[in-house]
Amino acid sequence: MSRAGEQGRTLIVSNRLPVQAKVVGGRPRLQRSSGGLVTGLEGVHGPGRSLWIGCLGLATTKSLGLSDDDRRFLDEHGLVVVEVPQELYDGYYEGFSNSAIWPLFHYNPDRCHFSATMWEAYREVNQKFAETIAARAEPGDRVWVHDYQLMLVPDLLRRLRRDLTIGFFLHIPFPSAELFRILPWRGEILTGLLGADLVGFHTLEYMRHFSNAVARVAGLEPQMDTLSYGRRQVRLGAFPLGVNVRDLHEVARSPEAEAHLAQLRESYRDRTVLLGVDRLDYTKGIPERLMAFGSFLERHPRWVGKVTLVQVSVPSRVNVGEYRQLKEEVDGLVGRINGRFGTAGYVPVHYIFRNLDKPYLMALYRRADIALVTPIRDGLNLVCKEFVAAKGDEPGVLILSEFAGAAAEMGEAVLVNPWNRDNVISAIEAALEMPIETRSSMMASLSERLSRYDNRAWSTNFLDALDEAAEVNRRSGYAATMEPDADELCRRAREARNVFLFIDYDGTLVPIVDKPELAVPPEAVCDLIREMAAVPNFRAAIVSGRDRAFLERYLPKEIALVAEHGACIRRAGEDECVHLVDQAAYQELRENVLGVMLDFERRIPGSKIEEKEFGIVWHYRMADPIFAQQQALVLADTLGGLLQHTPLGVLISKKAVEVRHVGVNKGEGVRALLEEEGFDPSQDLLITAGDDRTDEDMFRVYPAVNVSISVSDTPLAASYVMERESFVALLEEITRQGLRQENPLSGDRAGRRSG
Repeated sequence: MSRAGEQGRTLIVSNRLPVQAKVVGGRPRLQRSSGGLVTGLEGVHGPGRSLWIGCLGLATTKSLGLSDDDRRFLDEHGLVVVEVPQELYDGYYEGFSNSAIWPLFHYNPDRCHFSATMWEAYREVNQKFAETIAARAEPGDRVWVHDYQLMLVPDLLRRLRRDLTIGFFLHIPFPSAELFRILPWRGEILTGLLGADLVGFHTLEYMRHFSNAVARVAGLEPQMDTLSYGRRQVRLGAFPLGVNVRDLHEVARSPEAEAHLAQLRESYRDRTVLLGVDRLDYTKGIPERLMAFGSFLERHPRWVGKVTLVQVSVPSRVNVGEYRQLKEEVDGLVGRINGRFGTAGYVPVHYIFRNLDKPYLMALYRRADIALVTPIRDGLNLVCKEFVAAKGDEPGVLILSEFAGAAAEMGEAVLVNPWNRDNVISAIEAALEMPIETRSSMMASLSERLSRYDNRAWSTNFLDALDEAAEVNRRSGYAATMEPDADELCRRAREARNVFLFIDYDGTLVPIVDKPELAVPPEAVCDLIREMAAVPNFRAAIVSGRDRAFLERYLPKEIALVAEHGACIRRAGEDECVHLVDQAAYQELRENVLGVMLDFERRIPGSKIEEKEFGIVWHYRMADPIFAQQQALVLADTLGGLLQHTPLGVLISKKAVEVRHVGVNKGEGVRALLEEEGFDPSQDLLITAGDDRTDEDMFRVYPAVNVSISVSDTPLAASYVMERESFVALLEEITRQGLRQENPLSGDRAGRRSG
């Protein structure tokens, strides 16, 4: 059940508002606009319940000089204008959105134009949207961002307002990961989308493409419909947009529509009518459809004079050169087909190039015997749903492209590959010869499903899922975790008898890298370690899953090392290592474990094995992320069976599967050093920091006083969270203040130490 009533308002965000400013008689006038999104959100947007934030589409309110009445109209209808200068808007909308994203996401990379200038316009306009939303949002509001023009908004908004619930819905296809990776700003787009609590798509296929892109580009590992990112859970979902079936059915039977229908029946008397309704766009497959229809007439001359294709093309982007070329191509095809097959009393293709009013369009749907909906790529396509809604229980046939998102939920239709002309011709022939009972059954079945999943069901289902996703993050406790107070922590360090610092290496002191052997500490990190060791009352140690040889090779000897998750400890300044586990246990099983891992290494290109003193690791950071992640689970299961009833166990960590002793962990290593140094919770300060699940064992040591800090995007059981760079800066400041104290044993602290 939706929590909208409890939460407050829903802020709808789209490129354009559901009104447009058009100049009439030299003066701007606000007019209500139509479209699938407007219809889809009619159950969400209403006075007091929501705000709708977007552009007016033609120009800013300042340049238009809207009247006071128009401004009152905007306020009364909960409409908030994002002010964008026209030149900037053109670069963002006609530029990056429609010259880069639109063709790429519709599988037309040859039509893409990538420009750094247009990208900057896109980023700047998305920032303006985020700032406008942040300024208007109240505590408890939820934000629903729509479509490809605003894919950066979720992350930009979350940076401004971390308290908000944010959903995003993509109304166009999300392409395969291989195609998406062409985009020069692919990482930034993914980061933008992952700012949302819920990312929605029309189909499961698009959702899977997005999930794969996140794995391949961002290196994350999605789990079914969820992924961990930014210390939050981001949920993915498929929500196919519906239509207002009842409204369309009623309009189709209104007196005005009935009058149009009577005229259409007379105009096409004794003819079978095929109908295509599309915005004039290269994704709609209009030339391919016309060529298929012409070939059909050529192959089946008995249908010449008996069947007519009515093709409605709604003008779109007529000022853009490639769209003018498309119109010329369509005009030429219509002329050639009509010239070849037409007669004095027969026009094979009736071509309509204009917007149709709703009653006439509904009448046209009812008159049509067959709807020919054959886009070469379409996010969903609402024409096929409008056709079914207008028909109701009247007989009809829907021929639908398998590359339209709607095909995933309209399986009763005759599905075709629009690139395969023979396939389309065969479908037309089958539709023309289909028995009336079958045609009636097709429409009845499709209509029943559309009635159950209409436009209001779409918005309700999405918002319910958004509320659930946000609630998961609220309940987890991770979302509320914040950075430690740096000044307060420095004060506590100054006043403590001893400061115990236990710090993970990979991902905490140094960034994660694709090749583990290249994670060499920069000189600045080594300098920081030496400075920590130079503070008399600091007791610092690097606690890592790395083997002792690597850590000793690259880290200063002045600091203590806890290697291989606590298997061995080397004290500061010493050469000898204390083993907390028996090395013989691993050596006895080494050959069997290595044999299994070698098999996986051979079969999975890019994976590699790392042998340690007390264990062995299979790394797959450089392998195919999807396949390797699946194989990692298989490997872990295989090794788990092999190591039953032994002192060894299997650990799945970041892009790795590791075999190690089960009787030791980082927490045990930390605890051993604390006991050796005489840690006193009442006088000493304990700070632990890490970035993955293995570090949680450190965080659980003396939990009541442990200042545990996570520097991971993955939610961890830590007291605080920080960015890695911020944590290193904090560590530097604590160390700097420790070095500045002339006599660390003077005053009250010295008294406490001696006592």
